[in-house]
Amino acid sequence: MKYRPTPLNILSTILIGWTLWTYNPKSETMGWGEFAVIVFIGFGVLGLIIDFGIQRISKSYFKTIGTEIILIFVVGLIYSYSQRTKTLIISDSPTSNYIVTVYGVNEKPKLTDKFLPWSYEVKVPANGILLTSSAFWTDLPETKMVSYSGTELNTDESDWGWIRFSEDEFDCNGQTFKYRSWMINKEFCCGYSNKDVDSLKVRLQRQLCDELMPSR
Repeated sequence: MKYRPTPLNILSTILIGWTLWTYNPKSETMGWGEFAVIVFIGFGVLGLIIDFGIQRISKSYFKTIGTEIILIFVVGLIYSYSQRTKTLIISDSPTSNYIVTVYGVNEKPKLTDKFLPWSYEVKVPANGILLTSSAFWTDLPETKMVSYSGTELNTDESDWGWIRFSEDEFDCNGQTFKYRSWMINKEFCCGYSNKDVDSLKVRLQRQLCDELMPSR
C-alpha cells in the first residue's frame, strides 16, 4: 500500500499543527487550553487512523478520496445539526433569576413554525416563563440569550450572565408538563445547589397549575 495525501489526512495534519501552533501554556485559561489541546489532537490522530484504514482497504485512490469527502461531509452535517441554536429574547431588567420554557401547553404558540429549523428567536415574557405547545424533544439543543434591547448575555457587552440550570417535569391534576430552565444573574454567574433546583420545580408547580389546568 502506498500512503498518499487525502482530504482526511490533510485536514487531520492541519488540525494537529494548528493546535500545537496556537497553544499557549501561559494563557490565563490554561486548564481549558490543555483540555482543548488533548481533544483537538485526539480528533486529528483519530482522523489519521481512519484515513490509514480507508487507504489500506480501498483499492482505488479516487475511491479513497470520494469516501473521505463523503465522510467529512456527513461528520460536518452531524456536528452542524448538533449546534442548532435558539435565541431567547429576555427582559433588560429580569424580575427572576430563572428563564423557563414549559412545553406541551395546549393553546399556546409554538416555538417556531419552521420545518426542521436550524435556528429561531422567541420573546420570553417579562416574568421569565415561556409557555409553548411545542414538545420538549423538538426544541433545539443550543441556546443564546439576548435582551429586549439587543444586548447578548454572557458577553462583555452585558452585565448579565447565564448557565443551563435544569430539565425536569411537574404534574398538574394528573397531566405532566416538561420544562427546561436557565439561571441568570448579574455580575457573578452562577452557583446553585440541588435545593435551588427543587425549589424552582415546586414554585413552577404552585404558580402555573391553575393557569395550565384551570378548575372546571
